[in-house]
Amino acid sequence: MLTRRCWAEVDGRALRHNFKILRGLIPSATQLMAVVKANAYGHGLVPTAKELAVIGADWFGVANVAEGVSLREAGIRQPILLLSATLPEEMPAAVEHGLTLTLSSLAEAKKLDRIARLTRKRAEVHFKIDTGMGRLGAWHAEAREELARMQRLPGFIVKGLYTHFASADDDPKLTQAQWKLISPFFAEHPGLLHHAANSSAVTRRYGFSAGLVRAGLALYGIAPQPTDQKLGFQPVLTWKTRVSLLHEVGAGRTVSYGATYRLRSAQRHAVVAMGYGDGYFRLHSKGGHLLVRGVRCPIRGRVTMDQIIIDVTSVPDCRVGDEVIALGRQEDEEITARELAKEAQTIPWEILTNVGSRVSRTYRYFQS
Repeated sequence: MLTRRCWAEVDGRALRHNFKILRGLIPSATQLMAVVKANAYGHGLVPTAKELAVIGADWFGVANVAEGVSLREAGIRQPILLLSATLPEEMPAAVEHGLTLTLSSLAEAKKLDRIARLTRKRAEVHFKIDTGMGRLGAWHAEAREELARMQRLPGFIVKGLYTHFASADDDPKLTQAQWKLISPFFAEHPGLLHHAANSSAVTRRYGFSAGLVRAGLALYGIAPQPTDQKLGFQPVLTWKTRVSLLHEVGAGRTVSYGATYRLRSAQRHAVVAMGYGDGYFRLHSKGGHLLVRGVRCPIRGRVTMDQIIIDVTSVPDCRVGDEVIALGRQEDEEITARELAKEAQTIPWEILTNVGSRVSRTYRYFQS
């Protein structure tokens, strides 16, 4: 049996805990979509979705047809919304597997109409309205005419209307303005499923739940804003590796590529079995830490593709094979996704989704 060198542990108890918090923040009649795109934010698409299906997710949100088909093949029967635009060549598979497509334009709608009639299956779609995100969706000033023309096409049925907030995490004024623009559309189409709120809108309690909310980052235990972490979200993923080598390094010597770090005094170094090939950013080279036996150990020199060097001088009992934490808690210390994001000059979303494919996932306390 091979020893695990770099892996992530996904905690079903934390996932269920976060789902319960989100469920309690929205009206009982409001449906909850679990957004599981990008490999369930790095947590593993199929195992995570199956667990969420068991605990009550009403919908699933994915980025593309391949993700949706994977869920259907895994036995997921809940509605699945494709949150991105669908390429024409992907449309037959989307219709065949009963995926709900997002449409933003009449041009897309005409392509889907032709394909759906050829397959003799009537597709279901949600029409997206752009209220300020500037990505997908028909511009709100033109959306009424676009929707009316779409609804005359026989190959599909419009089942929902939605928009996406551009800055729900940090711009209440813009978010309110977007809600003001989408609300009339919801009022004019009471028979359709309406949605706008993402994790940020839910945790900030804007009250924009409509008929459905789309939960992403918060579901995995990270509030979009640090102040909202007080709601009690628990990180679901812990990223681990191991010490593969220990050695004493004398004063004056340099460490790793570019010789960017020179020792002023002797240190004890550990080589750990992970690197940017696993999704750990090179930007952590300056100022980053890993946890060994509950102690923060600074990174020395540059992060390399498969290995990182850390200073374990303050951990005299460190041994080859010891578990090392890159993301998560060990004893009384914790490295959070927000901390890593600050070091890497990015956002927590990218930290989670960047955990690479060669990092094996272990699922603990899952009911599914």
